[in-house]
Amino acid sequence: MIDRLRAKPGGDALAVTCGDMATTALPGRYRLVYVVFNSLMNLVSQDEQVTCVENAARHLTDDGVFVVENVVPDPMYALRRDRDGVDQYVDAEHIGPDGVTVEVGRFDRVTQRVDKCHIGLGGAGVRLDPLALRYVWPSELDLMARIAGLRLRDRWGGWAGEPFDGRSLRHVSVYARAERAG
Repeated sequence: MIDRLRAKPGGDALAVTCGDMATTALPGRYRLVYVVFNSLMNLVSQDEQVTCVENAARHLTDDGVFVVENVVPDPMYALRRDRDGVDQYVDAEHIGPDGVTVEVGRFDRVTQRVDKCHIGLGGAGVRLDPLALRYVWPSELDLMARIAGLRLRDRWGGWAGEPFDGRSLRHVSVYARAERAG
């Protein structure tokens, strides 16, 4: 990704740090720290997610904001129990003359972790694309922010400022320092 950034006009002039978003410390403070496109779920334990939110808070200026874009967890995982009581699924994503793509996954209700794999079967052989993630509910994220000294300032159902409600499939949440959030 860094190489692709560097190839863009002006990309070579940007300061880039490669590291773990939960623990990497940068020397400066910023008015905006963001974790978008469900990236917070790539941290597969609650502790890692809390550490990431705390790290983001440490990097904010006093008037800065922390923005998180994330899906709202899909309760359908809990409806896919097999006969042994395990939350798992198999979904045919693509079926065609050139091959098939299947997604298989397992959801652990206790840890909120999903382990899944996209499996491609075709003339070129087998392709495996595994993914592990941990769902985080908006209310749980709010609590993580409070632990880090932040409070929810705004929440929308998307980047266009759509209202966030019970039908929202995603959220964009904006957090500020507790004394600035009001």
